[in-house]
Amino acid sequence: MPCGQSIQQLIYDPGMNWRLSFAALIGLAALAVLACGPSGDPATRGGVIAPAVERPEDLAGLLDLPSLVGEVVFPWSEVTIRRPSAVITVGVLVANTSDRRSRGMMYWSGLPPNSGMIFIWEETRARSGGFWNQNVPIDLSVAWLDQDGTILEFSTLLADDETSKRPRQPYFFVLEMPHGRFETMGIDIGDRVIIPETLLPNQ
Repeated sequence: MPCGQSIQQLIYDPGMNWRLSFAALIGLAALAVLACGPSGDPATRGGVIAPAVERPEDLAGLLDLPSLVGEVVFPWSEVTIRRPSAVITVGVLVANTSDRRSRGMMYWSGLPPNSGMIFIWEETRARSGGFWNQNVPIDLSVAWLDQDGTILEFSTLLADDETSKRPRQPYFFVLEMPHGRFETMGIDIGDRVIIPETLLPNQ
């Protein structure tokens, strides 16, 4: 059934009694929702969390989601990175639920300039688990962050590589960017990623 076609037109039959017509209407409406699904580019959904005010338009087309893979919606926000000589604003997709963290950067072919994905857990504590790049078509740079956001180490994840990488020390948060972005922006170990309270769990 083409999306947007009138369901009433499809089921109207003067010979049907009203109960049968109503049942048909409900059933076809459910089918329409399943068939048509949400409209627009999946990369543009997810809303915004302050301090960001809008999602960048150039997210559109960067998510190549296979037809049989369910959509995971990521909110958009911002963090700031304090360096000795500058403060840099970085836009981020927010991976703050188990579904979002499990999906991560899978199927993203890139991100706009000065942007990445921030991984935040419901409980803020030291962690040691590794990250991999399964179903991620680009190389990524991973910044492992201390509790106050200080960058402890960097790791590189190669495209579609299922090798798990982890830092030599416990971490609390993770910031991923397309490979080479940290270097291009002059971000280094010891710089501090300031995560706004609006992104942190209530504890």
